[in-house]
Amino acid sequence: MEMAQHGGPPLRDVVAARRSQKETRRNSWLLVINGGMVMMAYTFISADLVMPAFVQTLTTSSILVGMAGALMRMGWAWPQVFISRIIEPKPRKMPLLIWAGMARSVMWILVGVMTFFFGGLKPAIFLSLFMVFYALGTSLMGVMNVPWMDLMGKAIPASHRAKVFALRRFSGGVMSMVAGVLISYILSAQSGLAFPNNYAVLFMLSGSGTALAVLTFGMIREPIEKSTRAQLSLKNYLISGLSLMKEDVNFRRLCMVQFLWGFSMMGGPFYVPYAISGLGIGVVYIGFYVIAMQFSSVFSNVAWAWVGRYKGNQALFLYGTCLLALSILIPICIVYVPNHLLNFWGTEVDLRVVVYAFTFIFSGAAQSGMYSGRMTYVLDIAPADRRPTYTSFMNMFMFPQGLLPMLAGLLVAWISYQNLFRISLLFIPFAAMLAYQLKPVIHSEE
Repeated sequence: MEMAQHGGPPLRDVVAARRSQKETRRNSWLLVINGGMVMMAYTFISADLVMPAFVQTLTTSSILVGMAGALMRMGWAWPQVFISRIIEPKPRKMPLLIWAGMARSVMWILVGVMTFFFGGLKPAIFLSLFMVFYALGTSLMGVMNVPWMDLMGKAIPASHRAKVFALRRFSGGVMSMVAGVLISYILSAQSGLAFPNNYAVLFMLSGSGTALAVLTFGMIREPIEKSTRAQLSLKNYLISGLSLMKEDVNFRRLCMVQFLWGFSMMGGPFYVPYAISGLGIGVVYIGFYVIAMQFSSVFSNVAWAWVGRYKGNQALFLYGTCLLALSILIPICIVYVPNHLLNFWGTEVDLRVVVYAFTFIFSGAAQSGMYSGRMTYVLDIAPADRRPTYTSFMNMFMFPQGLLPMLAGLLVAWISYQNLFRISLLFIPFAAMLAYQLKPVIHSEE
C-alpha cells in the first residue's frame, strides 16, 4: 500500500480507526439522549421529592416515609452482585438490560393504573401493595445497572467518559426540569386532578419514559469482548469481590467515601416532608424544587467538567462533599428566616420558600459532581474484564445505607427533623477527609 511504503499506517488501520471514532460518536450521542429519557422518567417518581409527598399523603408515619427512600437504595443495590457474576463472562450484556428495562416500564404503568382505581380506597392496604411494587421496580433498576455500566465501559473510551457523563447529566437535567414543570402542573389545582389520580399520572409517565429510555439505549452497538474468565461459584465470586477492598486502596477509599455520603444524605427524603409539615410550604412547590435541583445539576456540570479536567476526577468527590454540607445547612438554618412575603411579578411568595430552594440547588450540584466522579473513577480503576465486579460490589457496599432513611424516620419521630439534619452534618468532615485521600488515576488513550 502507498501509505505503508511511505512509513505511514496501513490503509486498513486508518479505515478501522475512523470507523471506531464514528462508532464512539454515535454511541456517545445515544447515551446522552438516553440520559435525558432516564432522568425524566426517574424525576416523575423521585425518591427525594415525589415519593415522600405521596407516601405522606397516605400515612402520618415518618418511618413509612423513610421506607420509600430505603426501598430505593436497597432495591437498587441488592441484585447487582448476583447479576454481575452471571453476566461478567458473557460477551453481550445488552439483552438483559432490555428485558429488565421493559419489565420496569410495564410495572410502573400498571402501578399507575392501580393507583388510579384503588389509591383512594383503604390507604393502609393500598400503601402495602404499593411498597411491594416499588421494591420490585427498584430491584429492576439494580438489575439494569450492571450491564449498563459495563456497556458504558466498552462503548466509550476512558478519555471520553468524563465528557459523555457530563453531557449525559446535562441532558438528564434539562429533561428533569421539563418533568418538574409537568409535576408542578399535575399536582396543582389547575390540572383538575385530585389525589390519587394526579400521582397515578406521574407513575404512568415514568413508565412511558422508561420505555423510551430503553429503546434508545438498545440502539447502541455493543462492542463484543470475549472474556477469559469462567463463571465462578457464588462463594468464590463473593470472596474475589470482597478481596478488592484489601487489594485496591483506591477502591476501598471510594467505597468508604460513598458509605459516609449515605449518612450525610439520610435526611434527603425528609426535606420535602419537613417543608410541608414543618414550614407549611404547599405541595405545589414540589415541582419548583424539582426544577431548582435539576437546574443546578445541569449547569454545575460546566464547573465539574473543568474540575475533572484540571484537578482530576477524584477532586469531584471533595468539592461535591463541600456542597453537600451546604445543602444540609439550609434546612438547619431556615428557622432563622422570617416569614416574609415577596412579590414576584404580582405573585406573592414566602421568603422561606425561596431560601429553602437552596437546599435543592446545593444538593443538585453536589450529587451531580459526586455521581460523575463516582462513575468515571470506578471505570478508571477497574480492569476491563472486571468492570461488572467492581461496579456491582461498589454498589453492594451501599446496601446497608438503604436502612438509613428508615433510621432517619425513627430519628424524626424521636428527636425532630432539625436534629436529624444536624446528625447528618456530623459525617461531612470524615467524608471530606477520605475524599481528599483519593489518588488520581492516569490512563492511556484507548
